[in-house]
Amino acid sequence: MSAPFKHRGTGFQARGVAVVAAFAIAALGAGPVAEETLVIDAASTAPGSPRQWQFDGAIASSGPAGPVLGLSPTPADAGEEPDLRLSFDEAHPSDQSGKWSLEVVGPVSISPSSRFGAGAGSFRAPATRLVLQPASVGVFTPNMPIGDMSLEFWLKPTRADSGEIVMLWKANRKAGSSWLPQQVTCLISRNRMTFGFINFFADPSGKATTLSLQGSSVVVPAAWSHHLVRFDSSTGLVEYLMNGEIEAVAYATSTGKQAGTIWSPMAGDSGRLEVAPNYTGLIDELRIVRTFIDAPRLGRYGAAGGTAVSPIFDLGGTNSLLKSIEADAMTPAESAVHWSYRIGDSSAGWDDDEPAWVPFSPGVALSRAGAEIRGRYLQLRMDLYPDASGELSPTVSTIRARFEPDLPPSPPAMARAKAGDGSIAVSWSPLTEADIAGYVVYYGSAPGDYFGADAREGRSPIFVPGGSASGLTLTGLKNGSLYFLAVAAYDGAHPPHIGDSSREISARPSRVSP
Repeated sequence: MSAPFKHRGTGFQARGVAVVAAFAIAALGAGPVAEETLVIDAASTAPGSPRQWQFDGAIASSGPAGPVLGLSPTPADAGEEPDLRLSFDEAHPSDQSGKWSLEVVGPVSISPSSRFGAGAGSFRAPATRLVLQPASVGVFTPNMPIGDMSLEFWLKPTRADSGEIVMLWKANRKAGSSWLPQQVTCLISRNRMTFGFINFFADPSGKATTLSLQGSSVVVPAAWSHHLVRFDSSTGLVEYLMNGEIEAVAYATSTGKQAGTIWSPMAGDSGRLEVAPNYTGLIDELRIVRTFIDAPRLGRYGAAGGTAVSPIFDLGGTNSLLKSIEADAMTPAESAVHWSYRIGDSSAGWDDDEPAWVPFSPGVALSRAGAEIRGRYLQLRMDLYPDASGELSPTVSTIRARFEPDLPPSPPAMARAKAGDGSIAVSWSPLTEADIAGYVVYYGSAPGDYFGADAREGRSPIFVPGGSASGLTLTGLKNGSLYFLAVAAYDGAHPPHIGDSSREISARPSRVSP
């Protein structure tokens, strides 16, 4: 008959072409229990797992030797929705804020040589440019004080020639009964960036205003550089930063200093913004936001890093011994990977935090307070952190979890049956395996058919606790009837594993001598 506790094998089933060679089991050594290895990479899936790989700030990509895990390069967020964002990550340029209409003039293309994301805008003067107009309420709504604001973008010029115009805003602003021409320019002059503001900052008295910022650092051709212009409405401070360093400072005030009446930025009527009207090179992640960006993020990866959580893998049987977890990982400079795992004989009810994650070091033998780590279901978590500059990401290619399946006990040896009056004394030689918790006695009226119900000790099978137990006497049996019996051992797993049974034995109870 079937035993109430069943041992499951350790075979794995890969599902679909996408998981070919994602994980495999291989016997590694000799001994009473063969060590096996679960091989995992970023393409591994686990049939039956409620979720497969989960990424937060991390990504799976193709490496030279196969799939790899690493950080996802994403630009910084200023803390609020942008009023203009050109990421150039799509096939055609568009404003992701939805607040500007956009017209493409000339053969503007998307280059894969981006600073962030999938692409960068590629321009060639004078044939290509973007023309944008405010389409809804936003930072450039005509004749409305703007308050704090920041303009930032990444630039990679082909030549960085003097006179190249990166951006140009033109409008007309009413001041009292007259109209003032309004212009904001961003251009390259003598290999340096220059920002000019004509009547963009409004003097309450209605006078014309002019303000300019000239960088001191050279814009290097064929190299990415970050540019940020920011305005503080509480002080009138206008700053230009290149690669996070202050290049120029001015005050939009009546005195040109911190003291004085503050001029508020205000967009005029019928304005249009031209991107790259006379510029050759790449532009990426152009943004205008209603905030004073205090600390621009310049690295590809944020300091908070990212997280990758694996599917829940089935080791094939309860009480499997997890011995070590090894990994092929690269941690350039100050980058790092923090590792943790969790394991259990059941994965029901697992969520993001429960059961708790247990830290470990790859390649180090696993134990918890000196105890063995056992279970059937295994899940891994990797917290990835970039280097100090935010330019380098750790990578993880292959992970190997080495474990020993908890095999069922061996069959007991020297099983014997001695008939008595309405009884059979069953005996066996106790096993010496360390995890034996007891024995199971099967009986029935036909060979291999152990459905007996006559014994006062209970229906077949009968459990005999104790690893040192060596016998059981069945009573209340029918004299003259032939009974067939077998003995198996079970271990201390939860639920227990029942091993193969001994050789079949038989006996016929009798009132007379057997």
